[in-house]
Amino acid sequence: MKKRIIIIIIIVCIVFIGLGLILINKNREVDDNSNTIIEEKTIYNTTYYFAFGSRRVKINENGDVFDDLEIEDPNHKVDYKFVKTLSQEQLNSLKSKLQSTSNKSELDEFVIELVYGVKQFDNFDKY
Repeated sequence: MKKRIIIIIIIVCIVFIGLGLILINKNREVDDNSNTIIEEKTIYNTTYYFAFGSRRVKINENGDVFDDLEIEDPNHKVDYKFVKTLSQEQLNSLKSKLQSTSNKSELDEFVIELVYGVKQFDNFDKY
């Protein structure tokens, strides 16, 4: 009789643990789905290298410009920061330039001037 009670208690515990894990997993999926950020499609993405590091630039379809500056840091983790939003006119000129130009250096110069207002970065990535 005691063996049956112990077996029933063990089975009930296993069932409750299993149900608990299932409920925790369902809650986690709901939380993940509710906190997802819809990322805009990137239309331009490049990295500019200079003497002491690099600057990654990406421009999204909606005109938002983000960059990640890395200066002599071997343990650098990419962390894009918002720079600005291009006007519709600037965005249209970028899209037409992307379609008409295959020369990467010409395109890079165009984007630097469009986003930062200078022709090129100096060796310390100042503009």
